[in-house]
Amino acid sequence: MATVMKNVMSASVTPAPEGFSSRLEYWEKSTGLKADRCAHEICDRPATEGAIARRAFSSDNKVYVFPACETCARRTEMLYVDGPLAILS
Repeated sequence: MATVMKNVMSASVTPAPEGFSSRLEYWEKSTGLKADRCAHEICDRPATEGAIARRAFSSDNKVYVFPACETCARRTEMLYVDGPLAILS
């Protein structure tokens, strides 16, 4: 089941967590999975970065990372994300 997410707009200037070379590496280490594909359910491009998002329609204020292609990481509309999320903060 997909999770509805909304990208955090300042994500492109948010650095990788300390000790990681990228947010995508952080997601891979946190989940134990390999980020091969963009997690947006209607996209089939390779994941090239870790998108930063919050859950849509939720009071959950946590920030999450998921694997995304460059286009989906910058989308302003809501995304349906398949697979696990890694908590960033």
